[in-house]
Amino acid sequence: MDWKRNARILWICNFIISGSMSMILPFLPLFLMDMGVPHGKEVSMWTGMIFSATFLSAAIMAPLWGAFADRYGQKANLVRAGIGMGIVNLLMYFSATPHYLLVLRFVFGMFSGFITVSYSYLSKTTPREELGKALGFLYTGGMSGGIIGPLFGGALSDWFGYHIVFAVIGGMMIVTVLLVKWLLPPDRVEVAEGEKQKGSFRQVFANPNLTILFFATFVIQTATMSTSSMMSIFVKSIVGEVNNLAFLAGLVTSITGVANIIGSPSLGRMGDRFGQSKVLPVIMFCTGMVIFPQVWTHSIYALYGWRFCYGLLLGGMLPSIQTLIKKRSNDLIQGRAYGVNSSFQFLGNLMGPLIGGTIAAQLSVSYVFVFAGLVLMIGAVIVKWKIPLREKNVQHS
Repeated sequence: MDWKRNARILWICNFIISGSMSMILPFLPLFLMDMGVPHGKEVSMWTGMIFSATFLSAAIMAPLWGAFADRYGQKANLVRAGIGMGIVNLLMYFSATPHYLLVLRFVFGMFSGFITVSYSYLSKTTPREELGKALGFLYTGGMSGGIIGPLFGGALSDWFGYHIVFAVIGGMMIVTVLLVKWLLPPDRVEVAEGEKQKGSFRQVFANPNLTILFFATFVIQTATMSTSSMMSIFVKSIVGEVNNLAFLAGLVTSITGVANIIGSPSLGRMGDRFGQSKVLPVIMFCTGMVIFPQVWTHSIYALYGWRFCYGLLLGGMLPSIQTLIKKRSNDLIQGRAYGVNSSFQFLGNLMGPLIGGTIAAQLSVSYVFVFAGLVLMIGAVIVKWKIPLREKNVQHS
């Protein structure tokens, strides 16, 4: 099986999926106001609920889809995710009330997880010695889409209106299903012989290597989302009331994403060479240290510099975790393990903005960076302490 070809196909798919999902970011509050939601706190409340609904349902369903993958394979899981997300977005074209959109976003979360599943598929079809490089490369596909998506979505909504964007998103997601169906070979499905060899969630949580990796995923996402969600407010505190505030805040995200694309492949190769168990806690700790100076940043250009450094490191963490899940789990439970890890990732996506918003409201937005830096550094120490350095040989049935 040509893993390099699989990686390139999945890179394109992740670019499309991530770009599609981020297309609504520039206009969701405007779309809600267009549906009659009053400007101010109510728009903020509805926006938060709509995003949180997706993360909540995704966290609930991710382990179940992991079990589905263990039985039917990751290719079937990719097709399932693409079809479900595509159809739900096509239904969003008919959104006329915020309640309707909220329900559909919750349903959308139930089918989501394409990008995480793509890691699982690639990990099963890639040689172990190339795994870090392959997943680091794949990570850049999602990041690239996340940079382009908001720009494309904003332009489409300006030209054709908000509703048409959802139709385009749905159509693009269906395209990824066709790419997966036609171009990717099926992955091997493990067949258990006897009751004792069947995979279960109890086996997943009984594996201490996996539980600490789930913890690391939650820590990373919580820290990342807590600062990202408050970035517009932080930029405003630096530059004040300016006409191009949205552009300046968006540029922070773009710079971080570009740096991410540059850094991910190199960090993936570093993990392959020295071992992800050694590299992961070091990157986590260094990322926390890079976040801290942003507390005292009073220049937008200095902020751009620190966020670029932050982006260079950011892309080394989640691919390392995905690689370690592959290396530290039995084939019979890998789908479940990736599903549970997705659940912790979605929970981090949910908790990060809530914690960041609370800290910013009670203290100031600068303290959000203190929280994120400390969480990553403490988490790095725990991961270093809990994950054995020697690569554990797992029996593959």
